[in-house]
Amino acid sequence: MRRFLRNHGIRLAFLFIVGSSLALQWSCSHTESVTKHSSESMKAYDWVESTLRQLSLKQKVGQMFFAAFSGDHFALGTPERQRLESLVKEWQIGGFHIWRGEPYAFVHLANALQKLSRVPLLFEADFEHGTGWRFPGGVDFPPAMAISATGDTTLAYEMGRITGIEARAMGIHLTFSPVVDVNSNPANPIINTRSFGETPEQVERFATAFIRGAHAAHLLTTAKHFPGHGDTGMDSHLSLATIDADSARLYDVELRPFRAAIAAGTDAIMSAHISLTRWPMPPYTPATLSPEILTGLLRKQLGFDGLIFTDAMGMYAVHKNFTEGYATIAAIKAGADIILVSPKLPEAIEAVVAAVNRGDLSEARIDASVRRILRAKARLGLHRQRFVDADRLPERLGTSGAVEIASRAAQKAMTLLRNRDDVVPIAVDLQQKTVHVVMASRQPIVDLGRAFLDKLRPVFPHLQVDYLNDTVSSACFEAVLERAKSADLLILPLFAFVQAYRDGTEFSPEVWDMLDRLLDLPSPAIAIAFGSPYLLPRLEKVEAYLCTYGPTNILQEAAANAILGRAPITGRIPVSLPGSFRRGDGIQVQPQSALKPLAADAPAPRVRIGLPEEAGFKRQGLAGVDSMMQRAVRDSVFPGAVLLVARNGVIAHFKAYGKMGYGKWDRPVPLNAIYDLASLTKVIATTTAAMLMVQSGQLDLDAAVQGYLPRFVGENKGKVTVRHLLTHSSGLPPFKRYFLENLPPGEIIERILKEPLEYEPGTETRYSDLGIILLGKMIEKLSGKPLDQFCRDRIFEPLGMTETFFNPTAEFLDRIPPTENDPWRGRIVHGVVHDENAFALGGVSGHAGLFSSAHDLAIFAQMLLNGGRYDEMRLLKKEIVDAFTRRQELVPGSTRALGWDTPGPNSSGGHYLSRRAFGHTGFTGTSIWIDPERKLFVILLSNRVHPTRKNRKLYRFRPQLHDAILRALQHKGGTDAGQSRSQSPEFPLDF
Repeated sequence: MRRFLRNHGIRLAFLFIVGSSLALQWSCSHTESVTKHSSESMKAYDWVESTLRQLSLKQKVGQMFFAAFSGDHFALGTPERQRLESLVKEWQIGGFHIWRGEPYAFVHLANALQKLSRVPLLFEADFEHGTGWRFPGGVDFPPAMAISATGDTTLAYEMGRITGIEARAMGIHLTFSPVVDVNSNPANPIINTRSFGETPEQVERFATAFIRGAHAAHLLTTAKHFPGHGDTGMDSHLSLATIDADSARLYDVELRPFRAAIAAGTDAIMSAHISLTRWPMPPYTPATLSPEILTGLLRKQLGFDGLIFTDAMGMYAVHKNFTEGYATIAAIKAGADIILVSPKLPEAIEAVVAAVNRGDLSEARIDASVRRILRAKARLGLHRQRFVDADRLPERLGTSGAVEIASRAAQKAMTLLRNRDDVVPIAVDLQQKTVHVVMASRQPIVDLGRAFLDKLRPVFPHLQVDYLNDTVSSACFEAVLERAKSADLLILPLFAFVQAYRDGTEFSPEVWDMLDRLLDLPSPAIAIAFGSPYLLPRLEKVEAYLCTYGPTNILQEAAANAILGRAPITGRIPVSLPGSFRRGDGIQVQPQSALKPLAADAPAPRVRIGLPEEAGFKRQGLAGVDSMMQRAVRDSVFPGAVLLVARNGVIAHFKAYGKMGYGKWDRPVPLNAIYDLASLTKVIATTTAAMLMVQSGQLDLDAAVQGYLPRFVGENKGKVTVRHLLTHSSGLPPFKRYFLENLPPGEIIERILKEPLEYEPGTETRYSDLGIILLGKMIEKLSGKPLDQFCRDRIFEPLGMTETFFNPTAEFLDRIPPTENDPWRGRIVHGVVHDENAFALGGVSGHAGLFSSAHDLAIFAQMLLNGGRYDEMRLLKKEIVDAFTRRQELVPGSTRALGWDTPGPNSSGGHYLSRRAFGHTGFTGTSIWIDPERKLFVILLSNRVHPTRKNRKLYRFRPQLHDAILRALQHKGGTDAGQSRSQSPEFPLDF
């Protein structure tokens, strides 16, 4: 009889819990009868109990473990797919933590794993500020502190509700949020803006609103990190953090938001790997392993009967101080239901099973946790339907209405704490002046601040952008400082935000020192904290300080709107800044006018593949060009090649010919083949870098080289100017075999600096690698960056030239034709620079080393034809392009422009290019010719040096090829391609 009453009591208790949850937490807009709730609850109870009875001990223990993976595509049979399938089938774990992923790939994988699992799996993720934080396409809300800065709890509710809709659409059932830690310690390295604020009242108001919103969308919530992670200066990812608070303080501050979350119906609580130094618990023990915390405090005193998750067991606070088996068993003894992300999961499961078998843990203790886990799955309805429909993602994920709510939250969060002389919003009269943006971060970050800059660039035509981080050299910073001196306004976006395993949000002393020196300049400065708001005490000299609380795109756009006067600034800071501002401070700004984008120029032409006739070519004429290229392959002019011909922005001919090479490279050349450009490096990289330097005022063409490279000394060397280097009239030798001496790169440069001149500067033209090598070093010194990095950041990436680089990585090798069978290196050169001196210099040099594709070079050539613009992007001013590509006449009879060559009697470009044309060749068999008068360019990439440089047939073939291309032009608009500059007759195709 007692057994019946006991079981009946358990059943009634379960019905009360499930029925209450269904009736109160997840109430829908339509009314459901109590009878239906009771019926559903009975079915859920029966499923939980029958499932529990059918599980073996090992299977029950498996339910208490959650592993982790990224929700990307994993093909059948791949190691990661096999690992996940084994965890489900062999170890029968209870669920998975999802780091991040792609929505459709995750849904497919989640459904596949659910199909394999005997018991429905529970999927969870860290959605502290929306699914977009982890899944592209989802909505990424501002972090908790930003939501609190709005003062509007309905935005916290909406964040929970929208997160719930999107998570459940992907088959994710539980979020590890809200964070209910009270961030009372400004030096907290890991909570910071993840908290709603520094008082328990703030935190509980916004956290409970989030829980209500999530429950409205049937998403389980987790309050974390128990018993409170806010008042510590340590990152528990790295070490055992401590909280030095007595019981009175804990109950008044840390525990209040947890009590409120429990009252609001939070489904789970996550423990923290922290130690309470004044609480009766064993020393050196994190709360995760403490029965006094998880059972005594959370279960008994606070009355929580939901799921208790451990924080990830691989975090150093646990993993470095306890063995896997000990930590797992201790956590379960302490009261944890779910062991999260165990580093050695199978071993941990076996350790728990062994502990039960030897009597160290009771099976009843295991059953209690598994019953809670199954109850949660039943509340989600997983016993009825565990699969999700990917076809519904478009109507649930990233909808315009949801994005608008997140954007409104971001804009309302903007908090202005200082505004001397009303610098914000930016005055209209600064629009035509120089605005200098200096982005600061702890480490280099790809595309840092792009969303912010995208808002500013159309507004400020003279915008300058630089970056500061721990890797910036002193020389590079001095260059930044020099540019900043000419600015009328400084904008300092400060990307100091929370990241695990980094132990803090502060900048390094070196970055702070650079910022201090920038703030000593007379121009006003606006600092924007894209992350931690606690930076202001270090920025007393700044005129304006705006807090955004995070680095995400939605906050970058809101910050730009705020300083441009496009939106009111109404946020109030939810924390105090010691010695500066109190909680609740914030300057309210209602802008009277907004800075608008200036009238933009029409986009410059892009290169597009089209018909020959659309580019003004005769189809039959280009067919003859095609025949010439095929014949060149047959006659071993080169093993293979890519030819691209374009006019008026239309690519009329783009074709690959022949083979990559001989022997093992005997396969067709792909259209996207990437060739060693050899001396085209001089114009594509080094000359263009010099153009940018001249444009910014950092390089004077008529200044002495000694002014930039003081060790360039010797007879007549004081007369050598930058212009001499670019026109190959410096007097330096053409070439030296430094590579034969096995010199380190620095010594090679020293040797070049000391080389005596062979003739007086400006009196002759002798093509010289050495002069352009020195020019490359000059650019490195002025920019503070290696040449390859400068070219990538300032030329290739802005133009979208994704297939142009020095020192190709392994992923591109299959597309790179081999060059010479090099006696010096004793092998066929493949994937590294052919030029021996460039190789000895580490693959990066001003004269050689660049690799690229014909398509990328077409973008570059069109940019020059457009006068320095490509589509909506301006790289160079038109006057700079004209000055560099015009014949200099520095030496009588010379065809040299600045870096470039122009047509002459024996030009590789043939006889029909106009006198305004310019071009260059590369030793490996590459060339580019650009004719502004005809708006035409020709790119020929080949590896004629394979297998030997003795093959010189290309030299006769190339002029004939260009002549044939020019003859293929239709004679319209007064342009007669058949008229030769030199009135030369047509040459026979003899090569």
